[in-house]
Amino acid sequence: MKFYNIEMLINNVVVDEDEIPRNMLSLKRYNKEKGTCIAQKCEKYSEKTSDKGYLFLNSVNENQYRFGMIIIDNTDGEEYINRFIKANKIAVDDIDIRETFLHDISNMLRNAEHNEYIYNDDEVLRQYGLDTLVGRRSIIQFDEYLIRHRNRDYIYKSVNECFTKDTLIEELDRIYDGVGARKSYGHPVNYIIECDDEDTEYKSIELLIQALYDVGRLNSKRYCFVSLESDIRFNKSYIDKLYKSCSGGAIVLDFTDDIDIEDYEAKGDYYYIDELCSVIRKNCLDVLTVICFPLECEQLRKMVYNSMGNCTFVEFKERRADNERAIAYFKERAKSFKIRTDSKLIKSLDMDKEYLVSELDEIFNVWYRAKLKSNVYTQYKNISSVKASVKDEKPKGTAYDELMSMIGLDSAKKVINSALDNYKAQKIFKDKGMRSDSLCYHMVFTGNPGTAKTTVARLFARILRDNNILSRGQMIEVGRGDLVGKYVGWTADIIKKRFREAVGGVLFIDEAYSLVDDRSGSYGDEAINTIVQEMENHRDEVIVIFAGYPDKMEGFLNKNPGLRSRIAHYIHFEDYNCDELCKIATHIATQMGLILDEGAENKIRAIADDARRIDDFGNGRYMRNVIEKARIAQGSRLLRMDYDSVTQDDVKRLCAEDIEMPEIKPKKASRNIGFAIA
Repeated sequence: MKFYNIEMLINNVVVDEDEIPRNMLSLKRYNKEKGTCIAQKCEKYSEKTSDKGYLFLNSVNENQYRFGMIIIDNTDGEEYINRFIKANKIAVDDIDIRETFLHDISNMLRNAEHNEYIYNDDEVLRQYGLDTLVGRRSIIQFDEYLIRHRNRDYIYKSVNECFTKDTLIEELDRIYDGVGARKSYGHPVNYIIECDDEDTEYKSIELLIQALYDVGRLNSKRYCFVSLESDIRFNKSYIDKLYKSCSGGAIVLDFTDDIDIEDYEAKGDYYYIDELCSVIRKNCLDVLTVICFPLECEQLRKMVYNSMGNCTFVEFKERRADNERAIAYFKERAKSFKIRTDSKLIKSLDMDKEYLVSELDEIFNVWYRAKLKSNVYTQYKNISSVKASVKDEKPKGTAYDELMSMIGLDSAKKVINSALDNYKAQKIFKDKGMRSDSLCYHMVFTGNPGTAKTTVARLFARILRDNNILSRGQMIEVGRGDLVGKYVGWTADIIKKRFREAVGGVLFIDEAYSLVDDRSGSYGDEAINTIVQEMENHRDEVIVIFAGYPDKMEGFLNKNPGLRSRIAHYIHFEDYNCDELCKIATHIATQMGLILDEGAENKIRAIADDARRIDDFGNGRYMRNVIEKARIAQGSRLLRMDYDSVTQDDVKRLCAEDIEMPEIKPKKASRNIGFAIA
């Protein structure tokens, strides 16, 4: 389909008016009647030619008329409107016919209904299968573009700037070899572009379809761009309608990332490939398809190929530039700025490395900005770059603030700040040669119950995700029962699956020492050995945190020689002291909308002091239980009071009598392992 915006200057529309309008009100009414007259002619003409298209009046301003037009299949749009003009003997002094977007036509139809030139805009869209493609009913978002008509010389000159030049020129030669036809008989091939640089990708698409339009193999200027993520809500009928709306034009399908083929069934990534490819096959003669993949996207590319049947694809791939080509690229860019390259720019290249265009652009831009500050706009010579502001940038996300506001936990806070500082340093000093490799952050958390080990692990995952160190930031919590299989040979597969689930996040193994068995060769040994192997396999993708009581973790770490060496940080969560426990109790009460009066505070302090002598007393968890019991006791106390005498302050206040003194048992001694970060 093609969509048109048409403007005409018409002078011979006659309506039943006794005199020329004398004021604005009568002028508006006069225009309305002229518009209604033309709109009725459009409606009758569209009814007779519904198999070719649909013409409607959008607005009238004195003698200036604006129309919208939907053209089906290979019907010539200009011929269609000229037949309407001739059939209705309309005297047109000037006419402007321009191809436009589906979204514009939808808006024009809505305006035409508002002006009462058509009966129902939704019905028109439904008639041509366009109703689900626009507005709030749209399932998949797409962008629309119009081809800028360029000639052969311009296209060949522009292709020299592309890093897909080699293969793209070969295809341009084939396209222009058939230039004699000047007519679209259908598409013999479709196209695949593998590219990581957006500018290179868009430039390659633009030049390709400009050439096809120039020789007549595309008869519509309009083409649609659809971004396809791995887990979008896919609807085959919707995509089929989108293809039909692009008949005579092109659709670009841009796949954003590759898939992990081993985890494909578990995650369901790109579950819709077969249905999508069936739509492409069905419409391959009428609609040109350009598929865009990231570089080295072999698994997804293979899946698409396997589903495309006998369709033929011509492939273009972004090439890396060697040193000679990189220098030539720099010189071309410098020439466009009317400046010469210098030795400093050339020396910034690694002689043994091949570069993508995006990498070369980054190097050039850094050099050119420095040139501007030092040679042209010297008043900015001492102004710091953005990288200086990155240095002072605060960590993102609420999880970081939540961790920093927690009581105690100095060691844990130091580790997360170190991780954030390292990531920031990699960004700042990248152009000075610092590698942006992922570092190992496997950890051991030791501490008694209630010292916030699990809470901190969850916050770690969120903080690292919020600051782009982890891609997903989910935390998979497991224990022995989630890792050890029922039968011999099952355990390794179970653990590998858990690691795949944790890719991009944290695998938190609680009470890790429970994996240690008394005899060698047991299921526990298999589990520990597999964990060590997977820690190495997923070093850059998963952070493993082992957690447990201090006196039991030493035996676990000694079980496998490779385990301790793969752990970067040992964080011991100290028992809270009396003051910290009191602060925790107050904080928990505040979260519940309660306050502690002086008597309650004194009693809480006495409980905190005594509780520290209880074996495995639970730390923060223990204080939460104390406050929750106090809240229950408060309810009983308030019920015994006269209802009218109970105030809002009474409801919010916990008193000493609400606090229950627990029974005290002696605490056993414990010892730390590894090293704690001060």
